[in-house]
Amino acid sequence: MGLTRQGRIPGLSVLAFLALLIVGANLVGSCVANPYSYRGQVPPDQETYPPVITITSPSNNTAYNTSRVPLTFNVTAPQSRTASSTGVDHVAYEADWQNEAINILQGGQGEPSFNLLLSHIPEGQHSITIKADGTGIYMNEEELSYKSFFISSTAIISFTIDCTAPTVSVLPLENVSSASPIPLNVIVDEPYSKIAYSLNGQQNVTVSGNSTIPYLPAGQYNVTFYVCDIAGNIGTSGTANFTVAEILQTTGPPDGSLLLAVAATLSTVVIIGIVLLFKRRIGRQGVLKRKVKMFLMMHVSRTIGLQSYELKPF
Repeated sequence: MGLTRQGRIPGLSVLAFLALLIVGANLVGSCVANPYSYRGQVPPDQETYPPVITITSPSNNTAYNTSRVPLTFNVTAPQSRTASSTGVDHVAYEADWQNEAINILQGGQGEPSFNLLLSHIPEGQHSITIKADGTGIYMNEEELSYKSFFISSTAIISFTIDCTAPTVSVLPLENVSSASPIPLNVIVDEPYSKIAYSLNGQQNVTVSGNSTIPYLPAGQYNVTFYVCDIAGNIGTSGTANFTVAEILQTTGPPDGSLLLAVAATLSTVVIIGIVLLFKRRIGRQGVLKRKVKMFLMMHVSRTIGLQSYELKPF
C-alpha cells in the first residue's frame, strides 16, 4: 500500500490506522483477531465541524515597515458529536508573492501551533491563505466497522509592506502679515496617521492636517513638517522660510457730525450773501426791510441750532 498526495494512505486515515493498532493491541492478550473492518472514506456528517484556524500575526489589514513578518497561528482539531476521534492531518500556507504552497504539517496531530518568520517580502499589499485538513473516524459498534472522513478549512489574512517614508511638501507662504493667522498648507503623497510642525526649531505641534499658526509679530520665520504614515515611516518637508510683514494702522474717515457742521456753515454764508444782495437792490423801503430782517433772523437761528452739536477732534 503506497503513499499518495500529501502522504495519505488510500482509504485509511492516519487516525484510523492508529485506531486499528490500538484495537488490535487490546485483543492480542485474548488471542482474538481484530473484528473491526474498514468500510472506506465518507463525507463528514452534519454533526462534524471543520478545524478552526486562529491567526495572531500578521494582523489583518495592517501596514508593516519591514520585509520580515512573523506568521503565527494555531489549528484546532475538527469538533464532532458523532466521530470517535479527530485530529489535524495536514497544514499548508500559500503567500501571494511565492510560486507555490508550503506544507508545514504532514501527518496526524491534535491541535498544532506554528510560529514562522517570513522574510524578503516585497513592498505592497499581500495576502496569505492557510489551509488545514482535519480527519477522523466514525465507529459502528453493532457492525464492528469504521469509516474515515476528511474536512478542511481555510483562513486568509491581508496586510501591507511599506518601507518608504512619505513625501511631504509645503506650499509657499506669501503675503503673510502680522494682522492675520499664518496658513499652513501641506501636501502628502500617501495616507498618514500623524502630522506635526516645528516653528523656528521649537517643540513639535501636532495638527490634524492643513492648519494655521496664530498671529505672529513681524520678522523672519521658518517651519518644518513631520509626517508619520500608516506603517510608521516618518517623512519631513525640509525647512520653509517666510517673512511676516508689519501692517501700519491707517486714519479713519471724517466724523459725520463735522461734515454736517461744515455744510451748515457754508449754507449760512451763501444765504447771507443772497440777502445782502437783495437788500442792496430794494433800497431803504421800510416794509421790505422789516421782512428781510425777520427772514434773516429766522434762518440764522436755525443755523445756530444745527451748529450746537459738539465737534470732537479726530
